[in-house]
Amino acid sequence: MSLKVNAHVGARLRSAAFRLAVLQALLFALIALTLFLVSWFAARHYIENQLRQTIADEFAEVIAHPAAQRAGSIRRSLAQVPRGAYDYSLFDARHNLIVGDILKEPAAGWSTIEQNEGLRDGRDLVRRILVFAAVQDDGNTVVVGRDLASVDQLDALLKSVFTWAGLAAVVLALVGGMVTAGGYLRRVEAIADAASRIAAGDLAARVAVTGRGDEFDRLAFSLNGMLERIQSLVEGLRQVSNDIAHDLRTPLTHMRQRLEAAMEEATSVEAYSKACERAVADVDSVLDTFAALLRIAKVESRQRREGFADVALSALLERLVDDYRPVMEDEERAFTVEIATGIHVHGDALLLTQMLVNLLENALHHTPQGTPVSVKLAATEQGYRLIIEDAGAGIPPQERSRVLKRFVRLDAARSSPGSGLGLSLVAAVADLHGIALALDDADPGLRVHLDFHAQQSA
Repeated sequence: MSLKVNAHVGARLRSAAFRLAVLQALLFALIALTLFLVSWFAARHYIENQLRQTIADEFAEVIAHPAAQRAGSIRRSLAQVPRGAYDYSLFDARHNLIVGDILKEPAAGWSTIEQNEGLRDGRDLVRRILVFAAVQDDGNTVVVGRDLASVDQLDALLKSVFTWAGLAAVVLALVGGMVTAGGYLRRVEAIADAASRIAAGDLAARVAVTGRGDEFDRLAFSLNGMLERIQSLVEGLRQVSNDIAHDLRTPLTHMRQRLEAAMEEATSVEAYSKACERAVADVDSVLDTFAALLRIAKVESRQRREGFADVALSALLERLVDDYRPVMEDEERAFTVEIATGIHVHGDALLLTQMLVNLLENALHHTPQGTPVSVKLAATEQGYRLIIEDAGAGIPPQERSRVLKRFVRLDAARSSPGSGLGLSLVAAVADLHGIALALDDADPGLRVHLDFHAQQSA
């Protein structure tokens, strides 16, 4: 238990939060020292100015007496009971003390002197006195002073107060640093624990969000978004691996069977040629599937964002509609088109073209001949909406999210050619462009909504 506590305390002391608290404590101590010096200098300057003023006033009263009466006036002032706050002395022209308690004549003007007052409580008593001296017309020097004990006491008080206050502030800052470091460590350890669980294979692990909206919550939201993306990609990769093994087994098995049959049964060059043609068709089917997978992977990696530019969506869609109109007429389909003009979006023109082609191909290949198809592009309050709709069998609601995954083919589509990657590519391109993709019921048939929000608009 003791080792665990010591390790916990050591972790706190090594944390960045505690180092920041120490720096803050040192900074506060520096600020407190600066404040003390400024306050001490201001207070001392103010008190000394007050002392100088009172000494000057008292000096003026002393010299106001006639020269012959000054000695007597000083004696009376010194003899007052209780003793006055001032010190007086009168020196003759030879610097000899005539009367007073300042024993040594100071220099003319303002000065601070130290005077030994003898022993008190076994120690020499030394007084510091602020004095003003000036030579008078009779040649004598008048000196008036005042004890600096009050100033020294204020110095001592200020030093004591600021010292203890500074120490208390530093200690509180360090304690606060420990508490803050503890909170930060708990949040960091939670993130590290989630990362460890993910590294151990638990892709569902997430960083806890406290709901405070602080920087850790913002980090948790970002990390959780990243983890969800990673989990989706890993699960997609796992699904792709399984689906590739399942869906490519059939054409490869057919190719092997046909080649074996050709080896055993073919008796002419023509028979071998036909067997090879069928094998090449199977190989092409496999290669097409791999090419589609690579396109989806490249789109999902978001590498194509670098090629984004202004795309005239209205013009692009009109060209595609013109290309597909003869096919619709050949199959006797009613083809309804409503395209608003002048609509531009920001994106990759090739990928958007592929997405729209896949949707139109999906409507053609998975609905009976003669089934109506409609295309509508219009502006909305949020941006632009593209709707591609058919009147076929549609997709059951519980299957609509599943058909956007790779290799997913509903039972009704098993008999038609394809690899189950068309809508998966549509979903990948829509996600890359930030387009809201939704599959809905056209009653009857399938309605595909593509919402280009304002941020996709160019």
